[in-house]
Amino acid sequence: MAPSDDPPLSLRPHPVADNKPKNLAEFINRVNAQPGGFRSLSETKLREEAAASAGTKQNGELMEEDVDMSDGVVADEEDAAKDPNEARMEVLRNIDVAGNTALLTLDFLSLLLSKQNPTQAGVTLSQGLREMVGIGTMGADKLDDSNVTQEKVQDHEDIAIGWTLMEINKARDAAEAAKSFLEREMAAEGKHWEGIVAVQKSGWSISRVPQERHTLGVRFGFSEAAPEFRSNGLAPMRRGEDGAVQLDCGRLGGVSERLVVTYERNGKVTGRSALPAHTTDDAPLEARVLEARNTIFAQELWHELTREARTLAAYDVKPVGSRLTCTLDPTSKLIIELVPLGSEPSEEQLPDNNLAESISLSMHILLSYAHRHNELMRTRPMSPHIPRSRGQQTYALLRPILARLVHINSVRACVSHVGSLVQGFQKAGLPTSFVLKTPPPMPVDAASRGPNQPSISQSLIRNMLQPVDFHIKITFLEDMYFTVRGRTFLFPVTDTYYNVLLPAGSPLASLCPPYKDGYPDLKALADYLHTAAARVVTEHFLSQLPPPSLGSEWVKSVGGTSILDQNKDDFELSFTVDEAASLVVTTTKKVDTKAVSSKWSWSTDPQVISHETSINDVVNQAVHEMLA
Repeated sequence: MAPSDDPPLSLRPHPVADNKPKNLAEFINRVNAQPGGFRSLSETKLREEAAASAGTKQNGELMEEDVDMSDGVVADEEDAAKDPNEARMEVLRNIDVAGNTALLTLDFLSLLLSKQNPTQAGVTLSQGLREMVGIGTMGADKLDDSNVTQEKVQDHEDIAIGWTLMEINKARDAAEAAKSFLEREMAAEGKHWEGIVAVQKSGWSISRVPQERHTLGVRFGFSEAAPEFRSNGLAPMRRGEDGAVQLDCGRLGGVSERLVVTYERNGKVTGRSALPAHTTDDAPLEARVLEARNTIFAQELWHELTREARTLAAYDVKPVGSRLTCTLDPTSKLIIELVPLGSEPSEEQLPDNNLAESISLSMHILLSYAHRHNELMRTRPMSPHIPRSRGQQTYALLRPILARLVHINSVRACVSHVGSLVQGFQKAGLPTSFVLKTPPPMPVDAASRGPNQPSISQSLIRNMLQPVDFHIKITFLEDMYFTVRGRTFLFPVTDTYYNVLLPAGSPLASLCPPYKDGYPDLKALADYLHTAAARVVTEHFLSQLPPPSLGSEWVKSVGGTSILDQNKDDFELSFTVDEAASLVVTTTKKVDTKAVSSKWSWSTDPQVISHETSINDVVNQAVHEMLA
C-alpha cells in the first residue's frame, strides 16, 4: 500500500475566531462601549492610539523572537547530549514493529482468501502459517440467507398497492368530510356575521371584549350610568353550534327583569303597570340586545330608587323585603318592585292601571334625564379650579312623583273645601263663586339653544321639575274677591304651601289681613277662609241693618264676627263658619234675664240640616223681632 502524500491526521490547531467587528453596527457598539464613545473621538487621539498599537506590536515580536532563539538553543543542547547509538536503536526497533504488524495483516487476509481463491492467496501466504494451519482453514459467510422469492415480491407489491388504494380512499373520505365541515362552518360563520351586521345596522355599538380580544361584544349599557352598572353594559356575542349568535348576559344575572308599580287603595290592588312578554331564545338578536338594555336600565333604576328611599323616610317611603312601599294617604299606597319577566300573572283591566303605568314611565324618563344631565355636565367647559368629579349624587326619581301626587291631592282637597264653602254661601242666598286656574308648564324656547346646552326634551323635563302652582279666585258678594295660591315644592321639603293674594285696595286688607308668609297646610288656610268669610258677611249686614234705636247704632264685636247694639247688650247677631264649611247664623237675646239662642245653618254636608230660608230673611226677621 503506497503511502499518501498528506498526513492521515491533521495536526493543525482549531481556528480561532477573528476579533474584528463583523459589521458597522458592531463597530459602533464597540466604540460606544469604550470610555467617552464617539463624543471623545478625534483625529489626534486616533493617531496616538495607532502609534501606541504599532509600538506594542513591535515589542511583542521582538520578545517572541527572543523566546524562539532561546528555545532553539535549549533544543540543540538536548540533542547534543543525547547518544546517537540509542537513537539508532530506537529507530530500528520501531521499523521492526511496523514490519511485523504488516506481515501479520498480510497473513490474516491471505488465509481468509485462501478458501475462495487458494491459488492467488497462496502467493502471499507465509510458509510457516501454511504449515501450521493449512490452506482454506478460515472463511467468512453471511449469517442469514435471503428468503425473498419472486412470489413474495409480487405479494408485497400487491399489498403495497392495496394499502395505497386504502389510503387514497381514506384521503378522499377525509377530503369529503373536510368539505362538508367547511361548508357547515361557512354557513355557520355567515349566519353569525349576518347577526352581528344586523345588530350594527340597528345602531348598536360593536367592539372587542377587553378580556377576550378575539371575541366581539355589543355595548348596550349607558356611559353615564352608575359605576356598578357601567361595566355590565358590554355582552360578548359568542357563536353557537348552528352559527346563531348567543348573547352572553351573565353579568346581568342571566334573568330579564323589569320594574313593576302597583297601586293599592283600601288594601286592594286597583292598578298595576304593564309587564312585557319574555323574549325567546330564537328571537332576532336585535330584540335580545334591546331586552338586555331594558334589563340593565331597570336594575339601575331599582338601585337608584333604593338609594333615594333612604332620604324619603319622612314621607313614609321604606323598603319592605324586596319591595319599596310608599303610603300616599290613609287609603292609598304605592308598591315598587323588581321582578323577572313572566313571574307576574296577567291581570285584568284595573281602574288605576293608567296611573300605575304613568308613574312607571315617569321614573324611567327621570333616570334618562339624569343620564343626559351627567353627560352635559361632563362635556360642558368648566373653570380649571372647579373639579369635575363630585361623586355620585342621589337622583330625584321618586320625589318628583310624590310632589306631583301631593300637588294633585292638595288641589282636590282645597277645591273641595272652597267648593263646600261657596255652595253653603250660595244656599244662604249670598252671591259667591270661585274659579280654579292651573297654569300650563313653562314653554321651551328652541331658538335660544346653543352649544353645550340641554335639548328641548331636557328643558321640558327640567321645567316640569320646578314648583307647581294652582290658583283659586274666590268672589264674595260680587264685589270682594281674593286669590288663593297653592305652590308645591320639591326641595328642601316636598309639600304644598298656600298664600292669599289680595288685590290693591281690597277691603280684606283691613277686615282680615292674611299672613304674609303663607299657610303651611290646608287646615291653617281653612281657618283663615272661615274667619274672612264670617267677617265679610258681618260687614255686609252691618251696613244694611236699620239702627236699633234712636241715638244708638250697630257695632261689631272685638272678633269682628258679631253685631251688637252699642247701648244695650241684650241682643247679639253672630256669623260663623264651622269646620264643615257651613255658614251658621246665631242670635242671642235675653228673655227674663236668661239668654235664648237661635241658630240657622246652610251647608252641603248631608249630615247637617240646611235651612231653606235665605240668610237675608233670617237676619231681617231676627232684627225685627228684637226691635219689636
